[in-house]
Amino acid sequence: KLPFIFDDPISSLDQGYEEKVAKRLAEIAQDRQVIVFTHRLSLLASIEASAKKFKIPFSIQGLSCEPWGAGEPSELLFKASSIDGAINALRNERLQKARKVLEFEGNTAYEPLAQGLCSDYRNLLERVIEERLLCGVITRFRRSVQTENKIHKLANISVADCHFFDEMMTKYSCFDHSQPQEAPIDVILPDELQSDIDALKKWNDDFKNKADH
Repeated sequence: KLPFIFDDPISSLDQGYEEKVAKRLAEIAQDRQVIVFTHRLSLLASIEASAKKFKIPFSIQGLSCEPWGAGEPSELLFKASSIDGAINALRNERLQKARKVLEFEGNTAYEPLAQGLCSDYRNLLERVIEERLLCGVITRFRRSVQTENKIHKLANISVADCHFFDEMMTKYSCFDHSQPQEAPIDVILPDELQSDIDALKKWNDDFKNKADH
């Protein structure tokens, strides 16, 4: 019953076989530890779904390549932590660090940090839409549509909710797409970014309370 270590050898498999691999890994994990290294988000989603189906404890650990070497444990902000944790980490940690860089080092040092923050905020918006607004009925990289004990919750979605995400996604989508040099996008300053993150936090809290009732 030694641990089984699986190092992403599925790059040539189509989605059907990829899902079969994920299912087999979950079966193996019923009586031994299984460790999977992968850069494929689709495989990650398949493994997570199979682990839940077989009721296998499941956790995600990020690894990064740092100047001193590869394999450094890192946080997967938008996957490993809860939505609440991801919002708080973005607001209370990364944004505050960027704010200090702007204050002490200026705009040139702040701009790339702001670009990354805005891009990650947009990715966080997508995750909130999938997991909170749509209750996980459909998610990226997962082929199945899961409706059991979920679909009735979609009735909680209001027009105001849709407008909120339309506005936020439109505002932040530019940071994930190339822009013409003749019309550059102004970097969003910390106060405005914090206001938008706070708005998402308030929406998230309010929607959870509405869903619970």
